[in-house]
Amino acid sequence: MSAANFDAAVEYVRSLPKDGPVQLDNSKRLEFYALFKQATEGDVKGSQPWAVQLEARAKWDAWEKKKGLGADDAKAAYVTLLIQVTKEAGKPWSPA
Repeated sequence: MSAANFDAAVEYVRSLPKDGPVQLDNSKRLEFYALFKQATEGDVKGSQPWAVQLEARAKWDAWEKKKGLGADDAKAAYVTLLIQVTKEAGKPWSPA
């Protein structure tokens, strides 16, 4: 798993149009977010946001579930998830 593949996958996910052929539900978006944060920053930092802070809490919780996962493993999981999601949508993405 190369850094270039991870970077290309991140760019692809960031550029997905809201009305495009590949649609991400909230759980998939949170999974991509958590894997990205784990790959680039490591284990979650700070305290868990209050339950009334819905978006911040959901992101923190998703990231916290990746605690202990190494950066290389998180990058590989991110790319694997993208391949799975795009394959399911009938628009397979593959690393260059």
